[in-house]
Amino acid sequence: MIGKIDPKILLNFDPAFKATGQKPENGLDFHSLLKGKIEDFQPLEKMVVEVLSRVLESILQEGESRNGSLSLGSPLFSPSTQASNPLTQRIADPILAPLSVEPSAQTSEILQPKQDFDSIIQQAGQKYGVDPSLIKAVVQTESSGNPHAISPAGAQGLMQLMPKTAAELGVYDPFDPAQNIMGGTRYLRQLMDRYQGDQKLALAAYNWGMGNVENRLNSMPRETRNYILKVEDLYRKSSMG
Repeated sequence: MIGKIDPKILLNFDPAFKATGQKPENGLDFHSLLKGKIEDFQPLEKMVVEVLSRVLESILQEGESRNGSLSLGSPLFSPSTQASNPLTQRIADPILAPLSVEPSAQTSEILQPKQDFDSIIQQAGQKYGVDPSLIKAVVQTESSGNPHAISPAGAQGLMQLMPKTAAELGVYDPFDPAQNIMGGTRYLRQLMDRYQGDQKLALAAYNWGMGNVENRLNSMPRETRNYILKVEDLYRKSSMG
């Protein structure tokens, strides 16, 4: 067991105890102090002090600058270290440039051009007697053309069909563009017929639900009002184009 080393002896700040006998200009020379103290300890203690002395010597040689802090030539800031460590790149870079991130598969998929569903929309419009421009406006408003979209309420796919509604419409895979558009267009046709061609009521029911439209029409939420305005604006622009 290593005997207790009196810190007052080890780190005595009196220059008379140092090996050189002189006080360094820039402060206490711990390396020389430790080497000068080796003879005062038992063999095992000598070994500990010698190891500590060598560690300090290595650190001072590699990392100590004129004011005692790490220099830019130390291993932490070496070119090879900077190249392999993004964190040290940011430390060394005075403008703290953002870290570059490789796009993930999900990000790449989002950045890809949206699929063209025009042919399916045309077929659905012809089958159910709904203007394709109106179908396209609903698709854009509901999902922004994302066939894999899922709302917080659980609506799915391009035309955001709720699972129960999708099943009633014969849509067994709501993420299949053809099934979803056909089912959504069929539902839109049913609502148009139910409200005798009143497009605003049909769109309100599509977004808010038939029960709400028929029982609470006067308390229609702002979200549904904005929904109707957005669909009709897109519909008008699409028809003009």
